[in-house]
Amino acid sequence: MMITQRTVIVRDLEITLSIGVHAHEKLAPQRLVVSVEATLEGEGDAADDIAATLDYDRICDFIRAIGREGHVELQETIARRVLAFTLSMPGVACAVVETRKPDIFEDCAFVGARFCGRNG
Repeated sequence: MMITQRTVIVRDLEITLSIGVHAHEKLAPQRLVVSVEATLEGEGDAADDIAATLDYDRICDFIRAIGREGHVELQETIARRVLAFTLSMPGVACAVVETRKPDIFEDCAFVGARFCGRNG
């Protein structure tokens, strides 16, 4: 069997941060849920060696660190930052980042943004 690509997934990592453009959003931190899919080419991790694959701890740590920084107006800003970080990691060919604010409206599950990027 030949694996041509593999995807490392971080699904629904929840952080709490100061985010939003409206005055009422700036009164208290909000929940933001972030998901990342990073696609790598080839079978790099076939030898069962952590050094040969993408360390998802680094992605999670980066997202958590954003939650400790200052106010951000747009969740799109966070999605762009996470996407740029993920694409800068060795071996990542493309990535998808999704952010969701689950507590904005009572009549929908979330409002969010999805960004896709590719190296090369």
